[in-house]
Amino acid sequence: MQQLDAIDLKLIEELQKNSKQSIKELSEKVNLSITPTHERLKKIEASGLIKKYVAIVNPELLGKQLIVHCQVTLIKHQDIYIKKFEEFVQSLDEVLEVSFLAGNYDYFLKIILKDISEYQNFIMHKLSKLEYITNVQSSFVIKQVKNETSISIKSLL
Repeated sequence: MQQLDAIDLKLIEELQKNSKQSIKELSEKVNLSITPTHERLKKIEASGLIKKYVAIVNPELLGKQLIVHCQVTLIKHQDIYIKKFEEFVQSLDEVLEVSFLAGNYDYFLKIILKDISEYQNFIMHKLSKLEYITNVQSSFVIKQVKNETSISIKSLL
């Protein structure tokens, strides 16, 4: 892990709140002049600590009302099935997250769709076509209680 001081951590915290802030705004918040702030930011970016800058959109305003958590079990834990499945889910626009698990299921998928009929279509015409899947369990989100994208910096200080 890269050595980060309190100023670096504050800079990261501020960027997680709003990555569109100017260097001038950031420099004021971390109490440095513009040039050192810019140099620190470039160093942090070059280290790979910041993976990318994104805009977080409201899915409901795009007509995506349904969030589904899917647990998927493969027929066997062989490289060929794992690689095929991972390549396949990478191509699915509906799938936001995929995690390979140790436990009762092999994969956990977070899927976002318009409605239940779109999910039915997704299952019938996409996931069920894979002969190496033995089980799919679905849970439907009623309400998101917490949905954060930032990592707490407080615990690192």
